[in-house]
Amino acid sequence: MLALLCSAVRSADAQATARDTLPAVRAAAPPALDRFPGDPVWDPGRIVLRPGFIDLATRRAAPVATTVYLLYDDRNLYVAFHADQPAQPIAATQTTNGVGFGIDDFVGIGIDPGGAGSQVYYFETTPRGTRYQQASENARYAPLWSAAGRITGTSWDAVLIIPLASMRVHGGAQRWRLDFLRGIAATGEHLTWAYDGIMSDGAAGNGWPNYVDQRFWPFYNGFTLAAGGATRAPRADVYGLASVGHDRDLFEQADQNFAHEAARPLGIDFTAPLTSTVNFVGTLAPDFSNVEIDQQTITPQEFQRQLTEYRPFFAQGAAFLNPNPNPVGGAINPPNLIFYSPSIGPFDRGAKVEGTNGNDSFGVLSVRGYDPVLQEVFDDLAFGFAHALPDRTLTYWTDGVLAHHGASGSDETVEAGAKGRNLQNGFVWLLDTAVEQGTANGGVEHSTNGYLDVHKPNYEVNLGYVDVSPRYAPLDGYTTVSDIRGPTAFVNLAGNGSAVKNWGFFGYADRFFDDSGAVHEADTQLNLTAVFKDHFSINGIGPQTGLLRTYAVPAGPGCSGPIVGRSSYGGSPCYLDGITERYDLFTAAAGYGDGTPAPIDGSYFFGPFGGNMLHEFTLTTSRPLGAHYALALEYDGTWERAPSGSLDSQFLRRVGLERALGADSNVSLSFRSINGTGGFALPGTDVALAYHRHWTNGNDLYINFGTPAATSTLDRLIVKYVLHLGPLPGA
Repeated sequence: MLALLCSAVRSADAQATARDTLPAVRAAAPPALDRFPGDPVWDPGRIVLRPGFIDLATRRAAPVATTVYLLYDDRNLYVAFHADQPAQPIAATQTTNGVGFGIDDFVGIGIDPGGAGSQVYYFETTPRGTRYQQASENARYAPLWSAAGRITGTSWDAVLIIPLASMRVHGGAQRWRLDFLRGIAATGEHLTWAYDGIMSDGAAGNGWPNYVDQRFWPFYNGFTLAAGGATRAPRADVYGLASVGHDRDLFEQADQNFAHEAARPLGIDFTAPLTSTVNFVGTLAPDFSNVEIDQQTITPQEFQRQLTEYRPFFAQGAAFLNPNPNPVGGAINPPNLIFYSPSIGPFDRGAKVEGTNGNDSFGVLSVRGYDPVLQEVFDDLAFGFAHALPDRTLTYWTDGVLAHHGASGSDETVEAGAKGRNLQNGFVWLLDTAVEQGTANGGVEHSTNGYLDVHKPNYEVNLGYVDVSPRYAPLDGYTTVSDIRGPTAFVNLAGNGSAVKNWGFFGYADRFFDDSGAVHEADTQLNLTAVFKDHFSINGIGPQTGLLRTYAVPAGPGCSGPIVGRSSYGGSPCYLDGITERYDLFTAAAGYGDGTPAPIDGSYFFGPFGGNMLHEFTLTTSRPLGAHYALALEYDGTWERAPSGSLDSQFLRRVGLERALGADSNVSLSFRSINGTGGFALPGTDVALAYHRHWTNGNDLYINFGTPAATSTLDRLIVKYVLHLGPLPGA
């Protein structure tokens, strides 16, 4: 075991680290997209500082050579790659920008213009010049930038031209952080120029590349921009929407059910830069048709799902309003949040100021609307602030929400915390507390957590404590369970060896009591993962045991009246008829070709789940079909046997087919069928069609029939056109 642990960081000393500095080189003349490496225009920008890449899967030197060139001028950043690949086929099937990231080979650059991690950007391209990008500031980030690629024998080249205006870049002397990336689709390898043993791998587009790795990137400096920074101008997106069909007025609500609501035919989202790094963001009559993104699942689970926000107003600068890096939960449960925008359904208007200034990030938001589920008006404010040193040795934050929800009452929650890290010995600490008060919960409640941690490249040990009072539940927040207090602990080991690319072991335990003195929740988990060199992987194997106590909920005040249901959220002050249920599942999940264009993944869970015995399996695969089509298949099943012996079962079958129609257009078909009564989804057959066309001027056209989020096919056709006014980021 010790030999395996020690091998995890071998070769790290020869790589670029946060202690290194890369001097900026100005381009004598702007390189064109058709001038690939080998052209003398790139020679001054060749990266010679420790040029070797590390393979994150094996934590050893990369098996292939990559040469990088980097230049800049007052308008753009110019990046070029030469990628040798003699032993593996070069994958270049994707043709639609933003679709299918990770299916093809790619190269890319990570940029942190502020140097403190509050605004991190990634730009990637493939051997065909298909473009992808991500930003920590906005899940919808889609600036105007350019890329080109070419294949020559067993190697390929790429050129990226990234306008400085596509990022929040301040004026004056620059001190950025940078990293260079590469993905090899045939083997699922992810390569990085900057390296630290704490960095971890993941599936492309789903956990990798991540934003927190910027603290390990070398600095890039030696150049100055005009006092105003990168030029950015106001912009707006005006949408027009028309719908027809019997279900044209059915839309998804905040509780994920579909309800009747009049469609909005016209609305606007707009952004006005206040400085080079600060924006005013507003919206009037925002669209809630959700034509851009949908999701649905039948997987049983102990607690409610946590969704990703994609609406333009909430998505921009979302991380600035939730600055706590480690909220309560998060290890095996979804993290608690003071402000959880998916809990806000359709709304009428919003205004927000968000941005960064040096080592600070901040945001303040106002939103107003009408909740058709509770039939009440809401008018809420939310804010967030964080200060982080560039090396993350100290971070402190505060955030909060002032919520006013008609008959539900008012609710004010304020949170503050700090986190520190010692780079030499790996010691990490965190302390955070939130206080809630108002008429919604009838008193003052709190949520406090803290931990001590030692984080090294091949292991991490964490001891923590959680204290959430009985009725803590911010109106606009997300709280998994309240009325808990007790210790938490986990250990995480990682390594590699001759037979495996990498392996990991995770062990976790907690034990939480409520105010009655009973154990409200207790969990343990042991999980082993491994990725082998023959493309086979163990994606998780081990037990997870859980105890969750539920209490009867009376209808009347003072613990009186008939019982109207049971709740695991908390039983205070009555604690009536407490029942402790077990959620003990053994997990076995495996895959073949994960990280490659054609993965196959399966899992099997079994054990007591509440009052039932659960058996559940999932099987998924996806693959490109030629240069234009992509296919995804899924088959899931759930069996639940009650103590009486009765058996409920539910099965899901899903087929997804996507057809690329060019660099900026695609059409997709989704077919899903659910039958049976086990699980949490309603039975039904759903067919959904979607067409998307994007123009280089920023305009978009969506044509959607139905939605994959519904339990059955909606007779609803939506046509939405988005007119972009003003320059795109990067123009």
